[in-house]
Amino acid sequence: MNHARLCIALATVCGMALRKMLLDNFPIPYRDIYKAILGNQAKLIGARGRPLLNQDQISLVFPDPLGQQTGTVETFDVSLLYTLIRNVSTVQAPLTGWGSIPQSSDKSLGASVERIRSYRNRISGHSPDAKINSQDFEDYWQKLKDELHDIEVVLNSQVYSTELEKQKRQVISIFNAC
Repeated sequence: MNHARLCIALATVCGMALRKMLLDNFPIPYRDIYKAILGNQAKLIGARGRPLLNQDQISLVFPDPLGQQTGTVETFDVSLLYTLIRNVSTVQAPLTGWGSIPQSSDKSLGASVERIRSYRNRISGHSPDAKINSQDFEDYWQKLKDELHDIEVVLNSQVYSTELEKQKRQVISIFNAC
């Protein structure tokens, strides 16, 4: 149950914060995102020469030539949002650089993005099982809340931490009803 609660929080509230961050820090109108990505293809090639976006991500980002898939930021998950923020937005890298755990004193948007990515990886992306004890749940929840607060300060918005607490109450009541 704790694992599910955290996965839901990461996908919804953290995803919402990262979407806002991407849109606020994108150098051109979002409808032209594919042009920016095409213009930054060199950045989107990984260290091993493979594209950083997989086929599923490409189909989400790029509009379908037949018009059946228009591409919308609302369909982007935390991993895709991280990749786009890191490679084609104006969000500055954390002091330790992208791909590294930021220093606790770094309260930049880039540091918050990097920490959310790290929590996502530990909780759902690379977890060997779906078990999180209550103490770890409370610790992760507080860390997510702190990151969302730091994002709110920079983006001058009070939406995310309130939404996170609202969601915690809703998710707990749903699981208690089962």
